[in-house]
Amino acid sequence: MNSGKSLVSPEWRRICLGYIARARIPSDKANSLQVVKMSSAFASAVGSVELVVPCTSVERRNPSEILRHYGVAPSFRVTWLPYPHWGQRFDIRGYALACWLYAQVRGFDIVYTRDPWAAFLLAGWGRPVKIGFEAHDLSEERRYPVWDPLVGSWKPSSRLRGVFCISRGLAEAYRRAGARPELLHVAPDGVDLALFSPELSQGEARIALRLPVETQLICHAGQLYPGRGIEETIEAVSGIQGALLLLVGGQAEDIARLREWAQSRGFDHCVRFVGQVPNDQVPTYLWAADVLVMPYTSRTRTAPFMSPLKMFEYMAAGRPIVATDFPSVREVLQDRHSAILVPPDEIGPLREGIQLALLEKDQAAKIAENARREVRKYEWGQRAHRILGQLA
Repeated sequence: MNSGKSLVSPEWRRICLGYIARARIPSDKANSLQVVKMSSAFASAVGSVELVVPCTSVERRNPSEILRHYGVAPSFRVTWLPYPHWGQRFDIRGYALACWLYAQVRGFDIVYTRDPWAAFLLAGWGRPVKIGFEAHDLSEERRYPVWDPLVGSWKPSSRLRGVFCISRGLAEAYRRAGARPELLHVAPDGVDLALFSPELSQGEARIALRLPVETQLICHAGQLYPGRGIEETIEAVSGIQGALLLLVGGQAEDIARLREWAQSRGFDHCVRFVGQVPNDQVPTYLWAADVLVMPYTSRTRTAPFMSPLKMFEYMAAGRPIVATDFPSVREVLQDRHSAILVPPDEIGPLREGIQLALLEKDQAAKIAENARREVRKYEWGQRAHRILGQLA
């Protein structure tokens, strides 16, 4: 497996890059945010970037308004591509074929994609193009019949220049599953540091959000799916006098489920549901907090190889982090250095970790500052440059 330390030369300014994604744009899902942020980062390094996403309706879209939703400047083109499909069913192969045809017409020099089918078609047929495939979930990606030919046994050409895995654990899993080691690179997710400058003080952030100034606030930003440890966190916070858990994000059905669960157990006094907010508003909620929590559990299917976007945003916010101790988390965070790591699934240790961050102010501040300093190397632009260096 390779380290990915190459730098991009000025000649990349003449490059036309197409990012082919299956993400629904706009969306409040993390995958769509990651795709948009990376498209913006690529646009800072090469001459032309076009994000290609599926069009599932005839609704007119305003790209500038949509990109503002994600907190990025309109530095790249967004194309909603119609594709062959049956009724309301999303046809993965039909969309990949449409993307392959579109890439032939557009003449991209590089195609970056999270779609195994699109990567497979572009690697084997049509005009030459350099391909980068981004891997997030082995069990999901391996279920496609083209996975093994693409990254393992079949060698149609040198077009596939790299498989970019979001964690070392995922790269190792890919290798054990049969992927060619020379293709594998580790590229953790990243953060848009521009969103965290200028920084608001905790008091300024709370005033802006009309949050109680004196309350001890514990914040979680992200999805609230079952298995994400939200129930455990609510119960942990319920045992800390005067503490309030702020849940930013989540689908309506998950908010309703958790609200009913908290009420049934008498925990509703210690939790507040904010719901979805635009990405550029997330930092204000993080700055308002005393502690940021990332409570994944053993029921989180992707825990062995995840690279959560919230982790890097937490680091950039400069607030102490209490996170579940998984190997994928330890690739970025170190216990008692840049975070307080606690065992999964256990309410007591999670509560103790939060209390430590609340009570040991000096230690917590040092941990938060270490995380903020170390997150600089995970900025989206640096990630894009490392990936482009491997695609040269």
